[in-house]
Amino acid sequence: MNFDEIITRIIGLHMITAAIIGLSLNSFMFFHFSKLKKTSFYILCSSKCIANCMSLEIYLGYVGPVNLLYTQIGSSSFNSYLNQALGFGLLIQGPIIQCMIAMNRFLVVWIFPVSTPRYGIQITTAALTISWIFMAWFSTLIGLPDYCRVTFNFGHLEFINTLCNVEITWYLVYGLFGLAGSTNFLNILIAVKLFCSSKSKAMLSSEASQSRRKLSIRFFFQSCFQDWIIIMDFLNNLSSTKYCRSRVCVHVVIMGFDVMIYGMDGLVMYLFNRKASPSKRMGSRVKTTTSEFMKPNVSML
Repeated sequence: MNFDEIITRIIGLHMITAAIIGLSLNSFMFFHFSKLKKTSFYILCSSKCIANCMSLEIYLGYVGPVNLLYTQIGSSSFNSYLNQALGFGLLIQGPIIQCMIAMNRFLVVWIFPVSTPRYGIQITTAALTISWIFMAWFSTLIGLPDYCRVTFNFGHLEFINTLCNVEITWYLVYGLFGLAGSTNFLNILIAVKLFCSSKSKAMLSSEASQSRRKLSIRFFFQSCFQDWIIIMDFLNNLSSTKYCRSRVCVHVVIMGFDVMIYGMDGLVMYLFNRKASPSKRMGSRVKTTTSEFMKPNVSML
């Protein structure tokens, strides 16, 4: 075995290990969010967990074994479909959901600081449905020629480069830049509003307002950390193409780090939401209220 093969096999084992850890974190958070009150924010976080798990499953079931075994698995067409899903459809779905999370926090902080919008959940569900439909198309490119799909650029596998898939790649880059700019702009507006509200005594007049503001700050920092993970991944990709001189080096640096960002994203969601308690059933609340009402009356008899 030469040096490139040894490094590729090692990074394949690393991908499988990181994928298992990331899947565990995101699966745990998905079931945790499913037990919480169904708000737009938690619905978006659950969708983010699903997108992360889908990406990690491709790493665990295909990308990791292909590198660990140092051989091709399946046909070139199968290769292109998986890469199109991992490197295009799911890659842009994460930032799309992240932008929706930033928009959700912007609306809560700026437009609805006290009350909850009546049709917020329905609008969130509709927006997510559209985004997943687009993700499915961008992952398959139905209606376009087969050579428009991009294959994995592994050093030990055949890489097909066409004018069409280069153009598709540029569309992806433009989309990612647009989403990054929109998300960070919204986060700046949210930070300004939270800072101004902290100086206003009127916003802190009630316990409910204070609690809602603390929750907005916590969700804001969660969104920021998730954005920074995406920025770190972009900077890593940029530096690899600049400083690496071989396809193997680019592949190891990009995908070796990329497989970890989904687990890191799940870890951020865990750290900021682990103390959130599941919503209680109405019946239990009525029962508790009734028992509390009866106690003082019983003591008076």
